[in-house]
Amino acid sequence: MKTPALNRYRLLVTDIVRIAQGARQAQVTAYWEIGRRIVQVEQAGNVRATHGTGLLKKLSNDLTKDLGKGFSVHNLQRMRTFYLSNPKYSTSSILDWSHYVELMPVRDQAKRKQLENIIVREDLSIKALRRLVKAEVRRKKVIHPTAPPELLTPVRGTLYTYRILTPKAAQPAEAGLLLIDLGFACSRDADEFTRKRFKAGDVIQSVKTASGSYQLQKKDVTSDALYTYQATVEKVVDGDTLLVIVDLGFNTRTRQYLRLRGIDAPEMDTKAGKQAADFVKKRIAAVSQIILTSSRSDKYGRYLADIFFIDSQGREVYLNNLLLETAHAVRM
Repeated sequence: MKTPALNRYRLLVTDIVRIAQGARQAQVTAYWEIGRRIVQVEQAGNVRATHGTGLLKKLSNDLTKDLGKGFSVHNLQRMRTFYLSNPKYSTSSILDWSHYVELMPVRDQAKRKQLENIIVREDLSIKALRRLVKAEVRRKKVIHPTAPPELLTPVRGTLYTYRILTPKAAQPAEAGLLLIDLGFACSRDADEFTRKRFKAGDVIQSVKTASGSYQLQKKDVTSDALYTYQATVEKVVDGDTLLVIVDLGFNTRTRQYLRLRGIDAPEMDTKAGKQAADFVKKRIAAVSQIILTSSRSDKYGRYLADIFFIDSQGREVYLNNLLLETAHAVRM
């Protein structure tokens, strides 16, 4: 090939490489923007911000019809996770999408940045990067490097909703006695007025009236509405355990250790464990109360709970899924 022709060919290669690299970068930027928009819509009140999968399933169906392949629920979860893990993503980054997918399981932001630098400096292959990520993610539960977090379906009942029970005792109970099940192994004797209006098995709710007093009303709802309370966080024990003061209603409170249902955060004697606990502390630092739904305890006597809080912009956030999405915990 003569020199002018050779030069033109080299220029052609250079141009194609530049165009291809620009396309890859555009893809990463597009996926980050898609993830950002999904999170914005989920948390703006148009779609209840509980980080469920309903929106993604509908999006996947509609986008696949309009744009073709590439918008499965799995991929949309990756885009959302990419945004949450990189809220200040720079368009000057030269990594492509496959690099970011492999890096998703790395919880430590500093470590993830270190791996990004290694990729650039050593022109690391995807296979080599995968080996590094696997070495970094050393936990009792193995996380597949390319898998986006599998999110929980939120369980959230209705505040101050209770069931009427008859007492169970080895000895004869007081005639006509009914109990209001407050949860957390606590109950309250129903007064005479309540016993006349309701029967065992009824689900009732304490409703505030216009005068400011509270009135019990029968509700035609399932048991899913029960065991939901406001609580004050006394201590963040670790990334998935809180010590709280629960308001059971009827001027009754209980102090309980709560384990976040369905997730597992690193132990506190690890760097990742301290980061998970600090993340929870920062997110609820300005929150006066949390909302929780709980009905059963784990083998250590801690009640399992779905926990929600209202953030500074007035949006309800589901803490269990937030920890999964930000890679501070894994599914159990």
